[in-house]
Amino acid sequence: MTFLKYLSVAALAIALVACGGGGGSSSADGTGTGTTTPITVTTPTMSLSLVDATGNEVTNRLLSQTQAQFLKVVVKKSTGAAAPYTRVALTLDSTQAVLVPNVSSQLTDVAGILLVRIAPADVSSSGAVQVTAATTVDAVSLTQNYDLQITPGTVSLSGLAVSSTTVQKGQSINVVVDVKVNGVAAASNSVAVTFASGCGAVSPASALVDAAGQAKAVVQTNSTGACVVSASSSGVSVVTGYTVTAPPIAGLQFVSAIPSLIYQTGSVGANTSVVNFKVIDSVGAAVTTGVKVNASLTNTDGGINFCGSPSSITSGSDGVASFSICAGTLPTTVQVTATLDPPNAAISTSSNLLTVQTGLPTQRFFDIAATQLNFYAGGYFTGKFNGNSVDITVNAADRQGNPVPDGTKIVFVSEGGQINSAGQSSCLIASGFCTVRLIGQDYRPMGSNAANGDPRPGRVTVLAYADGEEYFIDTKDANGIYNNRYDIGELFEDLGSPYIDKDESGAFVSSYKNLVTNTDDGETFYPMPAGSTGSTACPVNSNRGLSVAATCNSKWDGYTKVRRSIVIVFSGGEIGQPGFYDSTIPAKYHTQVISKSKGGITVQLSDYDGNPLPADATLAVEVIPSGGTCTATLFGTQIGSSTEPTAHSVGLDKCLGGEVVRFKASVTAGSSTKVTAFDVTVP
Repeated sequence: MTFLKYLSVAALAIALVACGGGGGSSSADGTGTGTTTPITVTTPTMSLSLVDATGNEVTNRLLSQTQAQFLKVVVKKSTGAAAPYTRVALTLDSTQAVLVPNVSSQLTDVAGILLVRIAPADVSSSGAVQVTAATTVDAVSLTQNYDLQITPGTVSLSGLAVSSTTVQKGQSINVVVDVKVNGVAAASNSVAVTFASGCGAVSPASALVDAAGQAKAVVQTNSTGACVVSASSSGVSVVTGYTVTAPPIAGLQFVSAIPSLIYQTGSVGANTSVVNFKVIDSVGAAVTTGVKVNASLTNTDGGINFCGSPSSITSGSDGVASFSICAGTLPTTVQVTATLDPPNAAISTSSNLLTVQTGLPTQRFFDIAATQLNFYAGGYFTGKFNGNSVDITVNAADRQGNPVPDGTKIVFVSEGGQINSAGQSSCLIASGFCTVRLIGQDYRPMGSNAANGDPRPGRVTVLAYADGEEYFIDTKDANGIYNNRYDIGELFEDLGSPYIDKDESGAFVSSYKNLVTNTDDGETFYPMPAGSTGSTACPVNSNRGLSVAATCNSKWDGYTKVRRSIVIVFSGGEIGQPGFYDSTIPAKYHTQVISKSKGGITVQLSDYDGNPLPADATLAVEVIPSGGTCTATLFGTQIGSSTEPTAHSVGLDKCLGGEVVRFKASVTAGSSTKVTAFDVTVP
């Protein structure tokens, strides 16, 4: 009977009885005349029931919407004794009911009993719910199902009340409502009530019933008038009213001045600013009913005014009162003071400073500079290299030193190479300056044969100009004040037509020959605003290289072209050697020894165009032969920014004479470095 080991305990007992086992006696002759004693076998048990808060069983299995009810699980061992501290897993087949707490398993108590709160998920829950309990006792798995029924409850709301029927805007009120289900006070957390009010924000918008059967919320008021608050749940609603009054006017706020920087009358840039103030109440909110606001200026220098508009206006529905301020003729600062009418005349405030600037660039304050005056690009008698560039920056200010308006356009023209600023040959001023690139490429200038013209190739003149005004010296007017306007008789710097001084002669030369190919070349001048030029002589102290001779008009021009030029050298990458220069390059520009002795040597270094080597070229020296007593110390290891050949010195120590001091220049272009040298013998 080995198959019996696969049977349960109960089946085993039955099998034993059927086979005559179980300890009965038999006759000696095997006739089976003895008696049989039955064996009793028990198994663990688990039972489920629904009980109320007093422990009485709810026989109709109906889940109450109002009363606390519990699942009662009783677990016993196979001996019939209680099964204490046994884990029982509970699951529901529907979301219409919930276990409290909502955990997947719990332990029985010392008596083998587990009580778990069960309730409808909400007051509208309905339908059948099956509870499944599972446990293991004495190695036997037990499962028990239990069916329950839910019917929806009927919710009623009453007694909706507010803590105060009249409040000021910005204050809060408490709201409470009584909630009943089937005529009985709703159980804690069993019903959610939604509150709403058109006069403020409600928190929480949905509130659960508390232990007293009430739902509560707070309304933070944000508008005025006759208001209502409503409470709603399960299709029923109740409302009650309250009143919100306007809080008192409490102050004025300065909001903005747009823009905060304006420019004097007749200048480029904005000449008008809009200054905004807001009327606020005691909770800091805008006063939406119109309030009269009066404005005044802290000064009227140069004629600052309200643009002919009223200085007293009524605030709008957003509480804002706006005033237009027009600049006068003086650079200055001004504040706008706003005040309310009685009985609030003590309420006032002032704007932040509004600044008035001249705005137009002026010649004395127009400047040009470059990151390097000499960079590796090459001229005519040197090797050429394309693609390197330098930045050229213009700084522009008005006659008071104030930055000109952002967006002021600066135009550049060049004798050679390429001017490029985001694909344009101009740039727009931002924060007082703007920058373009000069790219090394053809055309490379070839020198001039004009009187006083520079004969060297590779020297590029760049001209920058912009709309501006002629500088003048302001004097006191008849009232003893400086009005910052040009008045007849005041000194000024007359400007004529701008031109690009290609040959660096300081004078306009309409036509000349270049010295390399003897082909025609010449200088170009650029147009001016109508009426700003004439045929009189231009002052030489402020016009050298800037104005074409005899194009001034002896009149102050408020609209002219301010201008500056700069010379940028397209330097070669190798040291020019004496005796190998073209005859068109004057000797004073050649590489040469300036001075030498046993104590030191000074040389001038230039490329084969007679121009300086690139600014970022590095220098080094060595003594030949090496290993002797003679040592050389170089003062400065970089060529530096210059438009002329540069001088470099070494200090010598313990030299006997006859040694060679080698000056080496290294120029890097891309991934390659070129090294050239100039040798000087120690006397």
